[in-house]
Order: sequence, then C-alpha cells, then structure tokens
Amino acid sequence: MFTRFHFFQVFVFVLLTLLGLGLFQTQVVRGHYYYELSKRNRVRLIPLEAPRGRVFDRKDRLLATNRASYNVIAIPEDVFPEVYPRLAKLLEMPVSEIRRRMSAGREYPFAPAVIKEDVDQEVAFRIEERKPELPGVSIRVDGIRYYPYGETASHVIGYIGAVGQDEYAGLDHDRFGMDSKIGRAGIEKVFDESLRGWRGGEQIEVDARGQKVQVLSDRKPEPGADIKLTLDLEFQKRIMEMIKGLHASVAVLDLETDGLLALASAPAYDPNIFVSPSASGQRLQVLKDENAPMLDRGINAAYPPGSIFKLVTALAGLDLGRITPQTRFNCTGSFQLGPKSKPAHCWNHEGHGSLNLYEALERSCNIYFFNVAKRLSPDEIAHYAHELGLGEPLKLEISRIAPGLIPDSAWKRERFNQPWYQGETLNMAIGQGYMLVTPFEILRLTSIIAKNGRVVEPHLIVQDRSLMMEPPRVAIREENLEVIRRAMLQVVESDYGTGQLARVDFEKLAGKTGTAQAPPLQAHSWMTGFFPYKDPKLAFVVFVEHGGSGGITSARLVKQILETWRDLNAAPVA
Repeated sequence: MFTRFHFFQVFVFVLLTLLGLGLFQTQVVRGHYYYELSKRNRVRLIPLEAPRGRVFDRKDRLLATNRASYNVIAIPEDVFPEVYPRLAKLLEMPVSEIRRRMSAGREYPFAPAVIKEDVDQEVAFRIEERKPELPGVSIRVDGIRYYPYGETASHVIGYIGAVGQDEYAGLDHDRFGMDSKIGRAGIEKVFDESLRGWRGGEQIEVDARGQKVQVLSDRKPEPGADIKLTLDLEFQKRIMEMIKGLHASVAVLDLETDGLLALASAPAYDPNIFVSPSASGQRLQVLKDENAPMLDRGINAAYPPGSIFKLVTALAGLDLGRITPQTRFNCTGSFQLGPKSKPAHCWNHEGHGSLNLYEALERSCNIYFFNVAKRLSPDEIAHYAHELGLGEPLKLEISRIAPGLIPDSAWKRERFNQPWYQGETLNMAIGQGYMLVTPFEILRLTSIIAKNGRVVEPHLIVQDRSLMMEPPRVAIREENLEVIRRAMLQVVESDYGTGQLARVDFEKLAGKTGTAQAPPLQAHSWMTGFFPYKDPKLAFVVFVEHGGSGGITSARLVKQILETWRDLNAAPVA
C-alpha cells in the first residue's frame, strides 16, 4: 500500500535527482563558463589618466601644471547597503547623491565610479583607516590641473572641463574615460591632443570584500607633451596689475621673433575654478558677470579705432599720390563738406592752423584728415586698411579670431541697400562710423609699419627660427612707411604731440593715440606704437574700454609698460 512515507521518499528522491542534475549542469556542463565568470568577478580594471603636459613661459616658468588630487571612488557591485550612510557621513554628502553617482553611467562593468573629487587629505586618510567598514570604497590619487598664477594669463592658457556623456560617445576611448577632462579654451583646447597623453591602467585581483589582493598587470600612462609659450610671465603679471579694475587689453610683440611677450585682458578669470568640483558657485558667478571676464578683449572684441586709423588714411593718401608729407591744410576747428551739410569739428575747437602731414599726425588733427578724405574714395581707404591687415583673417594659436569690419561702398550697398555718401568717407578717415577693429589687428598693423612693410604674423608658441620663412611685404612704398614712422616719433617726442605722456627718458618712442567716440558713454582710449624708434624691439597696443582720452589714459599705461620692460630686461650688475 502506497503510504505517506513512500510518497515522501519519492519526493526526496526526485529533489535530490534534480539537485544532482543542477550541480552536474553547473560544475560539469557549464563549469568552464562559471569559472571564467568568477575570475572576472575577482579581477578589476583600474584606468590611470595620463599626466597632462605642462605649459611654460619663454623662461621656463610654469603657467599650467598638475597637482595631486585625492578622489573617493567606489565599485558599486562591491558596495554593501550599510556602506552608504557611513560614506555619506564621512563625505558630508546626502545618501541620495552618493547613490546617484554610484548608478551613473560607467565605461564597463566593475569600473570604479567617482563619488567625490579632490577631497582634503584628512578625509582621504579617514576613509583609508576605515576601509574594513567600507567595502568597495577606496582613495585614488590622480593628477588635477593647476594654474599657479590664476588670472595672470587665463585668456591665453584657457582651462579644462569634464567630458559630457554625449561628448564621450564620439571620443577615442583609448584616450578618454567618462571621468576624463578635456581642453575647453585657449592653449588647453587647441593643443589638447598633444597635452593629453595616453591613458594607462592596472589589472588587480580583489577578495570577496572588494579589497585589493595583488596587481596582475599594468600599463603605465604616457604623459602629455609640454608646451613653451613666448609670453614673459613676470611682464604679463605686471601688466595685469596695471589694468586691474579696468576693461582693457594690452598686447606687446617681440619684433625680432614675432612672438607675443604679453597678451593681457581685463577683467580676467581664474581657470582653477573650472577644474575644482567645489567651485560651481564661482563658475556660475563668472559666467553671469556683466563685466564679461571670460571675454578676451584683445582678440574677440571689436571697437571703432578712432584716430589710430589716421595712419591708414595717411598711407593711402601718400601711396596714391594725393598728398605729400608737405601738403598743408588749414584747421580752423571745423569743417563743412558743402553749404547745406552739418559742420564737422576737430577735437581742438580753436583750430590748429596750417599743418603738414607730420604736424597733423603729431596733433591728431581731424580737419587735416577730412581734407585728405576728400581726395580719396572709401574703397581706396579700405584697400590700404586690408593691405595692412585690418579686416583680414587672423591666425593665433589660441583662438579663431574674427576679423574686424572695414566698410566700403559695396559693403554698404549689400548691408543697407544704400549708396555711400562722402560724409561717411570723412568719418571713415578718422576711424569712426561703421568701422570696427580688434586691438590685435592694430598690433599687427603697427608691427608692419615698424618692420618697414614686412608682413607680421604674431604667435604664442616658441618656434624654431631656423625653419621660419622670409615674410612677404605689403604693397606700400617704403619711403611712405618711413614718413609715417617719423610722424609717429613726433606724436610722442614733440611738445605738441598727443602721446607725450608716454615719453620715457631712456629711449625714443614712436606711437599714435586714439580717442574713439562711443556715445552715450565715455570714449574708448587707444595707443599703439613701437620702441625704440631706431632698431625697434617691441610693438604694442593699449586699449581701455570707455577710458577717455588716448593721450592720457592709454599713454600713461604705455609709459609704465615700457619702464617695466626696461627694468625686467636690465643687465644684472656685476
């Protein structure tokens, strides 16, 4: 008789059979699969970011480097539930935020998730001390970008930022991880490929609690290449101090190498805030600042050039034979194009009297250049502006530089569907009206004049001079360029010159001031030039947004800049 006991025996026998079959399936049929899976579970791949290449100035002083950063990482698969509140207390973070970071996208299974970057050394030590209570959690020492001089050359060097998830999908995963940083501006962005280097990694074996047992294999990361700039750090620092509190730009070029010794813009920003995870508030403040500290006013902002442009008008008149250096016009303080036209005025309302070209540039007489403009067309003036580099594409290693605007009759017809009027030519001749230029363009124009017509392409990366080709020349006669250089000397060295406040007592200086109207606000202040007059070593441009008179604000800055350059380059006392 089939009793309950027999039924129970059969039931137990069936269970044991099923268990045996399961064990046979696991250990024999699929044994190799589970063996390989267990091996993978005890092996972790730890990526190692390559040290980013450093950036130096011309004298091998560090402008951008790396410092140690203690990062808290965790392998979510190894983290037990009780770890979350313990870690949250140590890091002073909400548990929800830790969970969010644990569940964020990762490169591969068992890849570490970054929970908090750049923690204090004390916090890192506390976590290391409590590792038995924090399975799956560890401290990884990485390199973090560091800019020792903060704002000093921030627009040139730029900054780096985290790679976004969408961006990561299109990047080379041999060089970028999901937690990698990438250049976002300046040298950091343009030269990211060479600064970046190549990632490495470690294969480690872990125990059941996720703690490292041994290193199975490793590949050392390859550091990125270093970059050397033409900037002089100390010179740049001093100039940044001079323009602190202003909206200004200063650029100084070494005329021997065409390398930029200084490229300063104010206000500036500290690129370290884009690296530090804890500086999100500062980042937001900078991005929203109405003073636009992220804007490089030297290369990415355009303004009317004012009387600086009289150099172009004078060269057009000379080179086309419409005037000579001795051509004279009488300045009574006002000028009327026709009987019904509105009078135009000189800045000197009492008038300058009879002037030749040298005296007109020296005193920056508007009336003289109104008379020159009557002998020129807007297209002729525009032609010489382009010949001297204005309104032309610019090349510089840190940015695409949009050229300024040099208007002509075709431009106005296309833009406004209107003809060009002669009164607009008068405005154009003195650098007003539709015209816009960047300070960097003015620097190049001045450099071409200083180098007797040789085309100048300023650069920021130190170059092998033996590989540099002989630059072409502009299509302007050398004797006319010499006239302009002599007139620029008088601008500074004459007692009637508008730039005499820039005068220094150790060499003669050639320059040109500009005061560009910008109603309803105060005028923009300009001064450009080269130094010394004989055998020029430097070309420079100084621009102060709404700074008033170029002969006062900018000229005084030029004097300080040249005295600083002299002091920094003085021969050491034996």
